[in-house]
Amino acid sequence: MIIWMILTTLFSHAFLHAQPLELSVEAESAILMNAETGAILYEKNKHLACFPASITKIATAAYIFKEHENKLAEIVIASQDAIGWVTEEAKKKANYTLPAHWLVPGGTHMNILKGEELTLEDLLYGLMLVSANDAANVLAEHLGGTVPDFMENLNAYTKQVGCLHSVFCNPHGLHHPEHKTTAYDMAILTREALKNPIFRQMLGTVKRVRPKTNKQAASSLIQNHPLLKQGKYYYAKAIGAKTGYTYLAQNNLVVAATDQERTLIAVLLRTKEREQLFKDAIKLFDTAFQQPKVERLLLRKGLQKFTLELPWAASPLQADLAEDLKVEYYPAEEPDFKCVVEWLHLTPPVMQGQVIGHISLKDSRNLIEKKVPIHASQEVTYCWSYWLRHSLMQPLFSKKTAKKAGFLMGFILVGGLILRLSKRR
Repeated sequence: MIIWMILTTLFSHAFLHAQPLELSVEAESAILMNAETGAILYEKNKHLACFPASITKIATAAYIFKEHENKLAEIVIASQDAIGWVTEEAKKKANYTLPAHWLVPGGTHMNILKGEELTLEDLLYGLMLVSANDAANVLAEHLGGTVPDFMENLNAYTKQVGCLHSVFCNPHGLHHPEHKTTAYDMAILTREALKNPIFRQMLGTVKRVRPKTNKQAASSLIQNHPLLKQGKYYYAKAIGAKTGYTYLAQNNLVVAATDQERTLIAVLLRTKEREQLFKDAIKLFDTAFQQPKVERLLLRKGLQKFTLELPWAASPLQADLAEDLKVEYYPAEEPDFKCVVEWLHLTPPVMQGQVIGHISLKDSRNLIEKKVPIHASQEVTYCWSYWLRHSLMQPLFSKKTAKKAGFLMGFILVGGLILRLSKRR
């Protein structure tokens, strides 16, 4: 049995405060988030609702990998509705009452034909490598029954994972006036997607063979993302990236990078110049990755202020730490730790130096970052009342005296009964 308590006021002076990264970006909305902890290192209008354009496909992929990962080998047949299109002008004239998923000429695609058979995995690679709008529709229709039904499920999923201000009207990101998200929500969705190793692989793939199908010969899917390919903006620490653009959305970017086993997610929305996206992303990552860790002392080794009252103990059980309790963190990441004291179930006597419990330093996910043993600072014996009670009660309940007491009680009861009957006569 373990008795536990959370330390609060004992080290309130040691509460940790993040120091946000000192830099600026051109994007109207931006965020830099730790993919493992969810800590926010930088933010700028993180809840501003924006048109996401093709970074919508990260939301689509995140949902598919969460709910349908076991279907990657399924054969999907493309329907006319999934690959059909109308002009952007027709959508405008209809005040966007036409199906939101219908494609428009000039959008990115992988040239899927009506009746073509592809695996769900091949469609996902098309979705992420060449930002194929037709692949998004074919996937949505196959997995949802209809694209609108798929979108209903996708929007429910975004709320489940913590998105606050997102409404997705189609699976690809072509313009619709109600189709909006935020930098914060896109970071949350990317964080969820990155938990899946297959998605991580897809996000960072730059070339893949599109297998031969019943309608077309084999071809190549090539991603030409500047952060992932050798060139002016190549960033070696980037593990995957997705851009999005429409005239109204402007230039958007989601990119993840890893350094020393720490993965960060950058989201930049509404940037006028495309190249500025890559400059700002690199600036965010470099500023964060160049920060050294800092160390903060939470509890100093030695005698502590917190104690434990044991039943029948002559004195409270006082805690002693054999080592300092410290935490290391990056200055820009707001630490979210709690110290939990876990006492062992003990009764006197307790010897000096005996392990009596542990202090665990736990993060926001309730995972133990560090565990320090607690020792008894001095011997704790039974109190005088325990010995008095023990000395008085033990003879009364020994086997020998219990037998005698039983005979005595029986004699008294029988005698009392005889006396009562004699009085009635």
